[in-house]
Amino acid sequence: MKTAAIMQPTLMPWLGYFALMDAVDIFIYLDDVQYVKRSWQSRNRIKSPQGELMLSLAIAKQTTTSTIQHVRLSESNNHEKFIKCLNANLGKAPYFEFAKFVIQQSYDESEGYLAKFNIGITERIADAIGIKTERHFASNLSIEPMEKASRLLAFCKTVHADSYLSPIGSYSYLNESNPFDNSGVKLWFHNYSHPTYTQAFGEFAPYMAGIDALSWVGPENFLSLIRTGNRAPQPIEQLQIRLAA
Repeated sequence: MKTAAIMQPTLMPWLGYFALMDAVDIFIYLDDVQYVKRSWQSRNRIKSPQGELMLSLAIAKQTTTSTIQHVRLSESNNHEKFIKCLNANLGKAPYFEFAKFVIQQSYDESEGYLAKFNIGITERIADAIGIKTERHFASNLSIEPMEKASRLLAFCKTVHADSYLSPIGSYSYLNESNPFDNSGVKLWFHNYSHPTYTQAFGEFAPYMAGIDALSWVGPENFLSLIRTGNRAPQPIEQLQIRLAA
Protein backbone atom coordinates (compact mmCIF):
# COMPACT_ATOMS: atom_id res chain seq x y z
CA MET A 1 0.00 0.00 0.00
CA LYS A 2 1.08 3.57 -0.70
CA THR A 3 -0.26 6.63 1.08
CA ALA A 4 0.04 10.15 -0.34
CA ALA A 5 -0.30 13.63 1.12
CA ILE A 6 -0.56 16.92 -0.79
CA MET A 7 0.22 20.33 0.70
CA GLN A 8 0.87 23.86 -0.51
CA PRO A 9 4.38 25.28 0.03
CA THR A 10 4.21 27.11 3.37
CA LEU A 11 6.61 29.60 4.88
CA MET A 12 8.47 27.83 7.74
CA PRO A 13 5.79 25.10 8.18
CA TRP A 14 4.47 24.09 11.61
CA LEU A 15 5.22 20.72 13.23
CA GLY A 16 2.07 19.05 11.89
CA TYR A 17 3.20 19.71 8.29
CA PHE A 18 6.40 17.73 8.87
CA ALA A 19 4.49 15.04 10.78
CA LEU A 20 2.16 14.62 7.81
CA MET A 21 5.10 14.39 5.40
CA ASP A 22 6.76 11.79 7.64
CA ALA A 23 3.57 9.73 7.95
CA VAL A 24 3.13 9.03 4.21
CA ASP A 25 5.00 7.28 1.41
CA ILE A 26 4.57 10.06 -1.16
CA PHE A 27 4.37 13.80 -0.52
CA ILE A 28 3.38 16.30 -3.21
CA TYR A 29 4.09 20.03 -3.01
CA LEU A 30 1.01 21.74 -4.44
CA ASP A 31 3.04 24.48 -6.12
CA ASP A 32 0.71 25.15 -9.06
CA VAL A 33 -2.24 26.69 -7.17
CA GLN A 34 -3.14 30.35 -6.99
CA TYR A 35 -1.20 32.58 -4.64
CA VAL A 36 -3.35 33.94 -1.80
CA LYS A 37 -2.38 37.17 -0.07
CA ARG A 38 -1.96 37.12 3.72
CA SER A 39 -1.98 33.33 3.81
CA TRP A 40 0.45 30.77 5.24
CA GLN A 41 2.12 30.80 1.83
CA SER A 42 3.94 34.01 2.75
CA ARG A 43 3.71 34.33 6.53
CA ASN A 44 3.94 32.37 9.77
CA ARG A 45 4.29 32.99 13.49
CA ILE A 46 6.98 32.68 16.12
CA LYS A 47 6.90 33.38 19.83
CA SER A 48 8.05 36.74 21.15
CA PRO A 49 8.12 38.36 24.62
CA GLN A 50 4.78 39.97 23.71
CA GLY A 51 3.25 36.67 22.58
CA GLU A 52 2.55 35.48 19.05
CA LEU A 53 4.45 37.41 16.37
CA MET A 54 3.43 37.12 12.72
CA LEU A 55 6.33 37.31 10.27
CA SER A 56 5.48 38.15 6.67
CA LEU A 57 7.48 38.26 3.46
CA ALA A 58 7.22 41.23 1.12
CA ILE A 59 5.88 39.96 -2.22
CA ALA A 60 6.24 41.57 -5.64
CA LYS A 61 3.01 42.80 -7.25
CA GLN A 62 1.10 39.86 -8.69
CA THR A 63 -1.75 39.36 -11.13
CA THR A 64 -4.97 37.86 -9.78
CA THR A 65 -4.13 34.56 -11.50
CA SER A 66 -0.52 34.15 -10.32
CA THR A 67 0.30 30.64 -9.16
CA ILE A 68 2.60 30.30 -6.20
CA GLN A 69 5.42 28.81 -8.29
CA HIS A 70 5.64 32.09 -10.25
CA VAL A 71 5.33 34.50 -7.32
CA ARG A 72 8.46 36.50 -6.66
CA LEU A 73 9.71 38.11 -3.48
CA SER A 74 9.70 41.88 -3.64
CA GLU A 75 12.95 43.43 -4.78
CA SER A 76 12.59 45.74 -1.79
CA ASN A 77 12.17 42.73 0.53
CA ASN A 78 14.55 43.25 3.42
CA HIS A 79 15.82 39.77 4.17
CA GLU A 80 18.26 41.08 6.75
CA LYS A 81 15.32 42.57 8.68
CA PHE A 82 13.55 39.18 8.55
CA ILE A 83 16.65 37.43 9.95
CA LYS A 84 17.13 40.18 12.55
CA CYS A 85 13.58 39.63 13.81
CA LEU A 86 14.17 35.89 14.11
CA ASN A 87 17.44 36.53 15.92
CA ALA A 88 15.79 38.91 18.39
CA ASN A 89 13.21 36.30 19.41
CA LEU A 90 15.00 32.98 18.91
CA GLY A 91 18.65 33.99 19.13
CA LYS A 92 19.11 32.53 22.61
CA ALA A 93 17.75 29.12 21.60
CA PRO A 94 20.54 26.49 21.55
CA TYR A 95 20.09 25.52 17.89
CA PHE A 96 19.17 28.87 16.41
CA GLU A 97 22.36 29.12 14.36
CA PHE A 98 21.41 25.94 12.50
CA ALA A 99 17.88 27.25 11.93
CA LYS A 100 19.27 30.54 10.65
CA PHE A 101 21.63 28.66 8.31
CA VAL A 102 18.64 26.74 6.87
CA ILE A 103 16.77 29.98 6.17
CA GLN A 104 19.75 31.80 4.73
CA GLN A 105 20.74 28.95 2.40
CA SER A 106 17.15 28.61 1.22
CA TYR A 107 16.94 32.33 0.54
CA ASP A 108 20.27 32.39 -1.31
CA GLU A 109 19.14 29.57 -3.62
CA SER A 110 15.54 30.73 -4.11
CA GLU A 111 16.34 32.94 -7.13
CA GLY A 112 13.82 35.36 -5.63
CA TYR A 113 10.85 32.97 -5.88
CA LEU A 114 8.52 32.48 -2.91
CA ALA A 115 7.82 28.78 -3.53
CA LYS A 116 11.52 27.97 -3.93
CA PHE A 117 12.25 29.74 -0.66
CA ASN A 118 9.45 27.93 1.20
CA ILE A 119 10.25 24.52 -0.25
CA GLY A 120 13.97 25.08 0.30
CA ILE A 121 13.37 25.56 4.03
CA THR A 122 11.07 22.54 4.20
CA GLU A 123 13.42 20.28 2.26
CA ARG A 124 16.48 21.24 4.29
CA ILE A 125 14.69 20.55 7.55
CA ALA A 126 13.20 17.28 6.26
CA ASP A 127 16.61 16.07 5.09
CA ALA A 128 18.36 17.17 8.29
CA ILE A 129 15.91 15.36 10.57
CA GLY A 130 15.79 12.18 8.48
CA ILE A 131 12.41 12.19 6.69
CA LYS A 132 12.77 9.72 3.81
CA THR A 133 9.38 10.25 2.16
CA GLU A 134 9.37 10.41 -1.65
CA ARG A 135 8.59 13.98 -2.71
CA HIS A 136 7.14 15.45 -5.92
CA PHE A 137 6.05 18.82 -7.31
CA ALA A 138 2.49 19.18 -8.57
CA SER A 139 3.76 21.37 -11.40
CA ASN A 140 5.71 18.39 -12.75
CA LEU A 141 2.77 15.96 -12.66
CA SER A 142 0.67 17.70 -15.33
CA ILE A 143 -2.75 17.34 -13.70
CA GLU A 144 -5.23 19.60 -15.50
CA PRO A 145 -7.26 22.21 -13.57
CA MET A 146 -10.46 20.85 -12.03
CA GLU A 147 -12.49 21.04 -8.83
CA LYS A 148 -9.93 20.90 -6.00
CA ALA A 149 -11.16 17.72 -4.29
CA SER A 150 -11.23 15.84 -7.60
CA ARG A 151 -7.75 17.10 -8.35
CA LEU A 152 -6.43 15.60 -5.10
CA LEU A 153 -7.77 12.24 -6.22
CA ALA A 154 -6.18 12.69 -9.65
CA PHE A 155 -2.79 13.29 -8.06
CA CYS A 156 -3.15 10.15 -5.94
CA LYS A 157 -3.94 8.05 -8.99
CA THR A 158 -1.04 9.55 -10.93
CA VAL A 159 1.48 8.52 -8.25
CA HIS A 160 -0.30 5.15 -7.75
CA ALA A 161 -1.32 5.83 -4.16
CA ASP A 162 -4.18 3.76 -2.76
CA SER A 163 -4.83 6.04 0.20
CA TYR A 164 -4.76 9.77 0.83
CA LEU A 165 -3.92 11.33 4.21
CA SER A 166 -5.51 14.76 4.46
CA PRO A 167 -5.01 17.52 7.02
CA ILE A 168 -8.05 18.12 9.21
CA GLY A 169 -8.40 21.58 7.70
CA SER A 170 -9.59 20.07 4.41
CA TYR A 171 -12.51 18.26 6.06
CA SER A 172 -15.15 20.89 5.24
CA TYR A 173 -14.83 20.72 1.47
CA LEU A 174 -14.02 16.99 1.32
CA ASN A 175 -17.10 16.25 3.40
CA GLU A 176 -19.21 18.38 1.07
CA SER A 177 -17.78 16.84 -2.10
CA ASN A 178 -15.94 13.55 -1.60
CA PRO A 179 -14.62 12.08 -4.86
CA PHE A 180 -12.74 9.37 -2.93
CA ASP A 181 -15.94 7.38 -2.35
CA ASN A 182 -15.79 4.21 -4.49
CA SER A 183 -12.64 5.52 -6.21
CA GLY A 184 -10.27 2.81 -5.02
CA VAL A 185 -8.34 5.42 -3.00
CA LYS A 186 -9.13 5.49 0.72
CA LEU A 187 -9.50 8.90 2.38
CA TRP A 188 -7.98 9.34 5.84
CA PHE A 189 -7.50 12.42 8.03
CA HIS A 190 -4.30 13.17 9.89
CA ASN A 191 -5.06 13.03 13.61
CA TYR A 192 -2.40 15.15 15.28
CA SER A 193 -2.00 16.46 18.81
CA HIS A 194 0.55 19.25 19.12
CA PRO A 195 3.53 18.19 21.28
CA THR A 196 5.22 20.55 23.73
CA TYR A 197 8.87 21.55 23.95
CA THR A 198 10.97 24.15 25.75
CA GLN A 199 10.29 27.73 24.70
CA ALA A 200 11.19 31.13 26.10
CA PHE A 201 8.81 33.88 27.24
CA GLY A 202 6.38 32.15 29.58
CA GLU A 203 3.74 29.51 28.89
CA PHE A 204 4.07 27.17 25.93
CA ALA A 205 2.48 28.47 22.72
CA PRO A 206 1.51 25.81 20.14
CA TYR A 207 1.21 26.15 16.36
CA MET A 208 4.31 28.27 15.88
CA ALA A 209 6.40 27.98 12.71
CA GLY A 210 8.52 24.82 12.76
CA ILE A 211 11.65 26.95 12.85
CA ASP A 212 10.68 27.78 16.45
CA ALA A 213 10.87 24.14 17.55
CA LEU A 214 13.95 23.50 15.43
CA SER A 215 15.77 26.32 17.21
CA TRP A 216 14.98 24.83 20.61
CA VAL A 217 15.27 21.06 20.14
CA GLY A 218 17.69 20.81 17.19
CA PRO A 219 17.63 18.51 14.15
CA GLU A 220 18.55 15.39 16.14
CA ASN A 221 15.44 15.61 18.33
CA PHE A 222 13.00 17.24 15.91
CA LEU A 223 11.70 14.05 14.28
CA SER A 224 11.12 12.23 17.56
CA LEU A 225 9.33 15.33 18.86
CA ILE A 226 6.88 15.58 15.96
CA ARG A 227 6.17 11.85 16.05
CA THR A 228 4.91 12.10 19.64
CA GLY A 229 1.93 14.05 18.31
CA ASN A 230 0.69 11.35 15.95
CA ARG A 231 -2.61 9.64 16.69
CA ALA A 232 -4.39 6.95 14.65
CA PRO A 233 -5.64 8.41 11.32
CA GLN A 234 -9.40 8.81 11.08
CA PRO A 235 -11.71 7.91 8.19
CA ILE A 236 -14.19 10.59 7.19
CA GLU A 237 -17.07 8.69 8.82
CA GLN A 238 -15.35 8.79 12.20
CA LEU A 239 -14.48 12.45 11.82
CA GLN A 240 -18.11 13.27 10.96
CA ILE A 241 -19.21 11.74 14.27
CA ARG A 242 -16.40 13.44 16.21
CA LEU A 243 -17.14 16.91 14.84
CA ALA A 244 -20.90 16.54 15.25
CA ALA A 245 -20.54 15.65 18.95
